[in-house]
Amino acid sequence: MHLWLLEDDPAQAQLLMGWLQTTEHTVRHFDRGQSLIEALNTSKPDFDLVVLDWELPDATGIEVLHQIRDQIQWHVPILFVTQREAESDIINALASGADDYMIKQINQGEFLARINALGRRLANQELEFEIGVYHFKPQSQSVLLNGEPCDLTSKDFELAWYLFRHIGRLLSRDQLLRDVWGVSGLNTRTVDVHVSRIRKRMNINPEQGFRIKTIYQHGYRLEQL
Repeated sequence: MHLWLLEDDPAQAQLLMGWLQTTEHTVRHFDRGQSLIEALNTSKPDFDLVVLDWELPDATGIEVLHQIRDQIQWHVPILFVTQREAESDIINALASGADDYMIKQINQGEFLARINALGRRLANQELEFEIGVYHFKPQSQSVLLNGEPCDLTSKDFELAWYLFRHIGRLLSRDQLLRDVWGVSGLNTRTVDVHVSRIRKRMNINPEQGFRIKTIYQHGYRLEQL
């Protein structure tokens, strides 16, 4: 894969690039948020995955994340690697569209495993499929309802994709956090917020032939009626 790395610490940047290059990934390094944003705006992005730091001299990683999600018309995996370890920061990053989150100090094995897992997740979301009144188009991270696009964020799409790929199964919040957000063990309402949002934005209700059933203290089950 070709990665973009945003990291202002030269030693940390060299370490991560060295790790990535041992597995034949190629890396373009940025040490300022504005430089990455300018590259987004001035050329066709040529990356498969982005690794972001949070604390930067001229921006925050969250600001850069929003710029990427606003500019890119297909889903690109984004991994935060940062010293910020508060649960509120992790929730903020994931809710804003990050796919995974690692807290420094990190080790080479786990870092490369996370990178490869994100790459596999993207590769597995290539084929379109239709079910009932919904048409899923992973290349554009979009869902059509009776031919009309639903207003979904990237993470909304991933959650909807996962639910519809596991229709009829009871899915716990922990399972959804692990498989959709790439984390576990967070005491967060992130899943509930996104489920509520896709219910509304995809108009998931019995009239469309589906419902998302909330199972008290367990999680959710998408049912086709």
